[in-house]
Amino acid sequence: MRRGLILIVALMIAAPFTAVSQGQSSSSALDSKMASSDFKHLLTLANSGSTRAQFQLGLAYQDGHGVEQSAYEAARWYRMAANSGDPAAQNNLGFLYETGPDGVRDLAEAAKWYLRAAVDGNPMAQFNLGHLYLYTASMKKAPEEGLYWIQRAASAGCLSAFTLLGSLYARGEFLPQDSRQAFKMTMVAAKKHEPGAEANLGVFYAQGFGVQADPHEAVKWFRRSADAGNSDGQFKLAVMYENGEGVPKDMDLAVRLYRVAAEGGSARAQESLGELYEFGQAAPTDYQEAARWYRKAIEGGDVLSASQLATMLFEGKGGTRDLPEAIRLWSWAAQQGEPRAQFNLAEMYMKGVGVSKDLKKSLSLFTQAAKRFDVSEQLKEVSSKMEQEEIAELH
Repeated sequence: MRRGLILIVALMIAAPFTAVSQGQSSSSALDSKMASSDFKHLLTLANSGSTRAQFQLGLAYQDGHGVEQSAYEAARWYRMAANSGDPAAQNNLGFLYETGPDGVRDLAEAAKWYLRAAVDGNPMAQFNLGHLYLYTASMKKAPEEGLYWIQRAASAGCLSAFTLLGSLYARGEFLPQDSRQAFKMTMVAAKKHEPGAEANLGVFYAQGFGVQADPHEAVKWFRRSADAGNSDGQFKLAVMYENGEGVPKDMDLAVRLYRVAAEGGSARAQESLGELYEFGQAAPTDYQEAARWYRKAIEGGDVLSASQLATMLFEGKGGTRDLPEAIRLWSWAAQQGEPRAQFNLAEMYMKGVGVSKDLKKSLSLFTQAAKRFDVSEQLKEVSSKMEQEEIAELH
């Protein structure tokens, strides 16, 4: 088993659940090879005030169906339909304001349009608004308000809301930890083939959380999620194949699944590929490839990858030692609570390597790392050095 891969740790419930814009009208009706005459007809209808045509143009520009993809044009057409009271357009406009590029992204505007659609009863807008309130600090809303909208979305049948509530109960986040409620909520969405819920349900069976542990049942749900294209399900199925849990151990298949999940944006799968290439397990050692996957994972906010890459750079793996970059990555990961980064950075401050010697910072970082590691010897050493410095100052 490669370093750092522990099944229960690796198969954590995804948190927070990622909101996805699901407007009431389907983009499947839009042909990616839309003829210019069709586009002109749609444009004519939209300019004449058809909210349906305006919404379809918003979808077309948002997804690049038959036109060049443009968040700005999508927002313009959604806004026309939204101003006419179309809840689906209001929801999608809010999503663009929440997730769009610079120049479009505006969280206050996102909340405003989500709220309009949510009040009108749009379940996905209710979910998106609740998710925004729960996980966006700048919104400055009490968790109760976010939960109110998530629960309203669930009452309206929004599967994403059931999935999120299940994970909140599982983690005891914003709600009391309740394994039975977590399993119940997740099962509702998983039975209706919501891929995120299927992946989370697999975790319950893998860990025996709210249900008797059953690795074979876990694999079944991970596979369903993976087959639906869910990168989290693909990652978790890969973990099962790597460990031989519920399936025969198959490193080749595990690596293929990690790669598919990594290419689909799973930061944890990207980190796993980085480790596999760094340590030469199931793939030839390739430090450049390891660094490439670690950097992709870091872009997705993965702190473990930052710690791993920093260690590579500090040790000069791949031929190039980059101490300043290693310190920068360790510092970022340590601020996010990654214990190995805290430990390594504490060593740097204690010895004055790559940074100015600072025993107080070293002590603080070792103390934080002590929550996960036995650092008693290091704490004694840095405390002794601080005492020696204090004695020297008296003389």
